[in-house]
Amino acid sequence: MIWACPLCRAVLQETETGACCGANHRFDRARQGYLHLLPAHQKRSRAPGDDRQMLQQRREFLQEGFYEPLAKLLQEQWVGLMARSDEPMMLLDSGCGEGYYLGRLQEVSEPCADRVSLYGIDISKEAAKLASRALAGVDVAVASGFQLPVQDASLNVVLRVFSPGDNEEVARVLKSGGQFWRVVPGENHLIELKQCLYREVRPHDLPETPDGFELLGQESLKFSLHLGTPDAVKQLLEMTPFVWRGSREGKQQLQSATELDVTAEFVLQKYGVSNVRDQV
Repeated sequence: MIWACPLCRAVLQETETGACCGANHRFDRARQGYLHLLPAHQKRSRAPGDDRQMLQQRREFLQEGFYEPLAKLLQEQWVGLMARSDEPMMLLDSGCGEGYYLGRLQEVSEPCADRVSLYGIDISKEAAKLASRALAGVDVAVASGFQLPVQDASLNVVLRVFSPGDNEEVARVLKSGGQFWRVVPGENHLIELKQCLYREVRPHDLPETPDGFELLGQESLKFSLHLGTPDAVKQLLEMTPFVWRGSREGKQQLQSATELDVTAEFVLQKYGVSNVRDQV
């Protein structure tokens, strides 16, 4: 196990009902298979993260293949990384949601299954339930991306797809030579939605390289989507932050739309821990 106690950071060991550390802090494994590694003091609400409705809308949208190009890009990058190493490979999807991207990575990991371990965390218990049910062989936990319950220097890759988290925590859990993969919106991602919701539309700015990291490479991806049903339009709106923002009139217009053409634009930023940090 890569998991560490979220209370004292000691190594967690598997038990019959979940996991336990040397200080006897115990954490239950739910019947769906996930571990609950989110202490009460790390919560900002009783049920943090996406709710069941938002997750279901996202799952249906993704399963229709609308973001297939992004899934394929991640698969290609993961296959390439596995091919360059004969060592055991461990990847954590921080903010894994319902597990769509983890599932796609699991597909291409099968030829190397004996040396690949995939993990996922999400702060939403509902997300962990869905991911655990869908992904046999992937270890999933309810946990915070800002306080990773993961052992030091235990991972080859930390992946975050449109998910927040603490970058220093990422650096802590990466092995020497490990990589941080961050997927962020490109300049005109979903600009058509924004044009419906805001009077003034601003392009997305790419986030800067996090402190303590160096940029290893960057992959850009841009494509058009035709959402041909009212359900697809609603699903896209529900799975974005725009559902909580923008004008009421714009949201009503989108919610009543029978079809919509939108631009999808993603940037995959790949980072390594900088030499300066390595020497500290």
